[in-house]
Amino acid sequence: MEYWEYFRLEGPPFQPASPDGAVYFSPTHLEGLSTLEAGLSGELNGLTLLTGEAGTGKTTLIYSLLQRDFKRVRVAHIDDPKLSFLEIMRVILTQMNLYSAGSTKLDYLKTIDHLLDLHGKEERIAIVVDESQVLSDDVLEELRLLWNRGQRTDRCLLQVVLVGQPELAERLKKPQLRQLNQRISSRGVLKPLNIREGIMYVDCRLNAQGSNCATIFESRALNHLLRYSDGIPRKINMLCHSAMLAAFHGLERKVSLKTAKKVAEDYQRSVGITYEKSVARRLLMPGLAVGAAVLLLLGVRYQHVWPGWLRNHLVASDGPADQTLEPLEIVERAQAAKHLKTAEPPDVEGRGDSGAKPSAAISVAPKPVESGTSLGAGTAASAAPKSDVAGPATATTAPAAAAVSAGIQKPTGVPAAPARRSQITVSSGDTLEEIAIRYFGSKSGINELVKANPQLTNINQLNVGQIIYLPPGIAPKAAPDEATTARPMTNADDAPE
Repeated sequence: MEYWEYFRLEGPPFQPASPDGAVYFSPTHLEGLSTLEAGLSGELNGLTLLTGEAGTGKTTLIYSLLQRDFKRVRVAHIDDPKLSFLEIMRVILTQMNLYSAGSTKLDYLKTIDHLLDLHGKEERIAIVVDESQVLSDDVLEELRLLWNRGQRTDRCLLQVVLVGQPELAERLKKPQLRQLNQRISSRGVLKPLNIREGIMYVDCRLNAQGSNCATIFESRALNHLLRYSDGIPRKINMLCHSAMLAAFHGLERKVSLKTAKKVAEDYQRSVGITYEKSVARRLLMPGLAVGAAVLLLLGVRYQHVWPGWLRNHLVASDGPADQTLEPLEIVERAQAAKHLKTAEPPDVEGRGDSGAKPSAAISVAPKPVESGTSLGAGTAASAAPKSDVAGPATATTAPAAAAVSAGIQKPTGVPAAPARRSQITVSSGDTLEEIAIRYFGSKSGINELVKANPQLTNINQLNVGQIIYLPPGIAPKAAPDEATTARPMTNADDAPE
């Protein structure tokens, strides 16, 4: 026994669309049918386009249209959009009982032209293409050119009706299809059904098989199924068919709410959730990626775009010198801080009781700037050119450079230097080798200096005013004539003068 026999029906009520199936004309379907009819019988000066989501009943409307008797109109129905244009022409000639002397594209076009010239005043040709969103751009362009051949001075003798999903309307906005899009004079859209229209649709299907909704479904059960259908007739067919089949196996007299809930949940889990997630991922992820890239570019180019919390996270705000930094310098400092966090701390003596390795503070070399740029006093001083004459720094240059270096050596998130750590300030003409000989008595001290200063990017070139740290536990041997003597660094060094 079939499930529909169990419910005393004359046949299965929820079969797919067919020429002999029952048709429920909701308001949106009546509008869609009017659009198709206008493309066949009306005096239009352009093509016809009907779109709707998958399962909304576009093919059903085409079948209903083909069953009508349109006088003076020959209709050709193309239901396989994967065909080439040459194959589509063969289908058109076959359905219209036309004979072609040859099998080339030119032969087929001559046959169509001969029919239009012979019977143009008495009848017209209409070509209805289903699932048109699958057509290639080349075939769409060929259909436009075919439509052009049917235009006469007084009337349109050949009409093309395109029926497809909403992406077809989006495709027609492409520049290469603008000529076709401009020639569409009649457009229709099929919309989903609401709950009331959904109930009437189910009742129409059951009436065609000798029953009704009240006999087959509990009222709450049918409403629950319709909520999961999104108003799409194809989904309604699937849900109602599955619910009646489950009720048949459960020996229920009517489809209960419990059965409807189980069927709806199974359907949503197998179809709805996976589909919605894939669509959300496909639509949102590219947008998020583009938005992040745009914000990053704007932030690097325009300082005012950077949020306050981001600036505080990337750069220390202990002194006014930080407020003059350009966004690119902030990025460079953030990268240097990240490198220091991941690098292995230098193995030095004097760790203290805890045994933790002290972390060296970062010192970023002053960035050369163009004249006329608004900078802080410390930054302007540090950008001064290096003197060709070796000797101690001037009284104004050295303190300013030291202030800049002290102001930028502690990005947020980087551990501060130990309180009793010794440091020196690079003077004009100083090299790492000279500093090693001066404070350690030999060139071998270069290795100790490199370990204590992981921020150095080029040990062969030092900048005036740059801070060089001495390893803890090693007393500096200051030269008598040195302008800047080594001294322990305290918290006061963190702020610019």
